[in-house]
Amino acid sequence: MVEEVLNLSDLTQVRKRPFLVTLLAVVVLSFTIIHLVRFVNTLSLWNFLASFPGISPPFLALTGLFWAIVGVLLFWGLWTGKSGTPLAGRVLTVVYLGYQWLERILSIRLGNELENWPFAVGMTLIVLIFNFYTLSRTDAKAYFGEMHEPS
Repeated sequence: MVEEVLNLSDLTQVRKRPFLVTLLAVVVLSFTIIHLVRFVNTLSLWNFLASFPGISPPFLALTGLFWAIVGVLLFWGLWTGKSGTPLAGRVLTVVYLGYQWLERILSIRLGNELENWPFAVGMTLIVLIFNFYTLSRTDAKAYFGEMHEPS
């Protein structure tokens, strides 16, 4: 009777989150937690980190906070199916990977070497392919409301 009066089936259409989108959201959440830990640890170990030459606690703290905030927003968009999330996810993936490589290359100046660069290149390609593949699938497009009727 309540359903007839309110006609609940017409009010909302429940969209099921595709498994790969859920997996991508969990990966984003994992990176978000890593950057939040980076921010908190930098604050708690500020003086210790400042004692090392070439390590900038403000840089570590600000980048940790920035990527944690961005990660929360992207995670929420993936989890709830916000319409602009696929484009934001693709752009942020490219920007984040570029940032990671820039940080890695700049750390060479501090005496670090790129001994594991083949692994890093492989992981970069896997992340790019997985992200673009996941967000381009038909079920993901439907989940984010990107499916349009042909005109």
